[in-house]
Amino acid sequence: MRRFFAPTVLAACVLASCSPEAGEILMPAGDIRPPAILEAGQRSPGTFEVLFDEDISPVGERFAFDPGGVTATPRSEGASLKIALEPRVGAGVPCSLCGEAKDAAGNVTRFLFTFVGYNERPAKLRLNEVQTGKNSSASNPRRDYVEFLAEEGGDLGGVFVQWASAAKLASYAFPPCEVSKGSVIVLHCAPEGVPSEVDEAGADLGASGGVDASASGRDFWTQAGGLPDETGVIVLRDREADPPRDGLFYAASTKTGAIDSAKLLAAFSELSGAGLWAASSPPAWEDGFAWKSSSSRPLHRSGGGKEGKEAWYVGESGTQSPGLAGAGLPKAKAAPKKSKRSAANGG
Repeated sequence: MRRFFAPTVLAACVLASCSPEAGEILMPAGDIRPPAILEAGQRSPGTFEVLFDEDISPVGERFAFDPGGVTATPRSEGASLKIALEPRVGAGVPCSLCGEAKDAAGNVTRFLFTFVGYNERPAKLRLNEVQTGKNSSASNPRRDYVEFLAEEGGDLGGVFVQWASAAKLASYAFPPCEVSKGSVIVLHCAPEGVPSEVDEAGADLGASGGVDASASGRDFWTQAGGLPDETGVIVLRDREADPPRDGLFYAASTKTGAIDSAKLLAAFSELSGAGLWAASSPPAWEDGFAWKSSSSRPLHRSGGGKEGKEAWYVGESGTQSPGLAGAGLPKAKAAPKKSKRSAANGG
């Protein structure tokens, strides 16, 4: 069975409750090793599964679950523990599950998982515009954001975004929210923490204030941390455990040679492995979209169906357009007018 989810887990192992003899402390007899968790997560909204490295049975008929009102009923099938959730958990709803499982020798493993509810029909998003840093302008301030365009409608709940620099990895899961095809979604990654910065998961697209908020797009805010200013990788997934759907690798134009950051290399390798971005062997900084970072100039997705670094360009100063998909695209140049003489001569 493949690893199908990566929930945050706190596991504590408890041995069989017998006081050992002095000889057993030095040379324990029998099985004293608790079951080890191999993988865990949801394949559907109504079930959470945990796979152990040996046959197990649940301890107790009910497990503790949050949010309240959901009954978590466990049953075992060999090394697999399946917990039925009734009623089913909504897409993107933050959850926690606590329980215990034991093996045939009575060794117990306690666990606490935190995760978001499984999304059966995630909205299909793509990256559209990126502002990698804040400026100090008093009249036209900007802060870090990623703009997405919905290519297919659905639920945003649990749609997962990660961004990596050489020093850190940050992530965000969208809350439940129905969006239609063509919707524009803006994730603000460096909020000021003012009360008006509210998630627009409802019908009112003008509910949120703050820097770069727009009444034409859906604004969401995260305290996970700002985007890397000049070199970074952004990865978009339908669900946390899914392969990348889209992404962006941007690098300072001064960087050359093999990528020497483990965090950036891991994130970029997923993009290239999913066929979303061409990579050298070994992956190099030159594989990224090369630019000289600027707090006043955003990165725009171009049209024409291009992929990888060919799909991006640096906008002019002040062309940020969060919530207005396509507003930052370069305008087509008008054809030069013919002179009266050339028109008369049929030129």
